[in-house]
Amino acid sequence: MTPAARTQAAIELLDRIIAAARDQGAAADTLIARWFAERRYAGSKDRRAIRELVYEAIRLLGERPESGRAAMLAVARARPEIADWFDGSPYGPAAIDPAEPVAKPAFAHAWLIKALRASEIGADEQVALLQRAPLDIRVNSLRADADAVRAEIPGAEPIPFAKDGLRLPADVPVEQLPSFRDG
Repeated sequence: MTPAARTQAAIELLDRIIAAARDQGAAADTLIARWFAERRYAGSKDRRAIRELVYEAIRLLGERPESGRAAMLAVARARPEIADWFDGSPYGPAAIDPAEPVAKPAFAHAWLIKALRASEIGADEQVALLQRAPLDIRVNSLRADADAVRAEIPGAEPIPFAKDGLRLPADVPVEQLPSFRDG
């Protein structure tokens, strides 16, 4: 799939997620899994790229957007290289019309922002909530050594509160690692 086709796929998925949120439907991760199950032609790199775009849009927006396109236009404003993918190409999204609605980026829903301001959560922690979290895993010590697994994963760091624990960078495709597949 081209980047434009991935962007259009993310828009379609966001439309489903928005409709489900409006109607008290399934959660985003469930809808994403169903969407990919219906589209077996999408390869693993395409799936990952589409999933990343969808979750980037979800993290960027506080209130429920009008449409998946409005959500992706907000992402395109935050990351201008994505705007190039709105080129009207086959399987891609239509070109951007300056008059069309764009979802408003926000830290969170208005009610949550009010609660966070009243809480003891500091500004740094609040900013961290907007970003993708690192992944903490425990290495199965019956099958592997934590140091060996750490050497296999660039950027992996030990975590102090778990003897066999590792903190992985946010973008590591853990499910593709041989040590993960082997247990």
